[in-house]
Amino acid sequence: MKNVLKQTLGLVGGLCIILLLTCPNEEDYDKWLSSKHQINCVNSGGDIVCKKQGTEVERQARHFRNAGVYFQVEDGYADANRVYEMKAIGILKHFFDYSSITTVD
Repeated sequence: MKNVLKQTLGLVGGLCIILLLTCPNEEDYDKWLSSKHQINCVNSGGDIVCKKQGTEVERQARHFRNAGVYFQVEDGYADANRVYEMKAIGILKHFFDYSSITTVD
């Protein structure tokens, strides 16, 4: 019985360490955003300029939640006729996307 408890605790502890070591960060999110949605942002002094496929988009809001074992982000952008609501959860250096793009008339 004691061996089973030790093995279980070791397995849970090992899993927690793996999750902590592979939790993505803001830099990983920016790379993912660039490759998945073609949105690139550059900090030019006081302003952050964002472009989607060469066209400038307005950055509206950005919210991160880093819980140590996962990374959640909600990010908003807008251009002349679209609103981009980027939402993703990152775990094990991978992002799961549940974003939405709305067309505005």
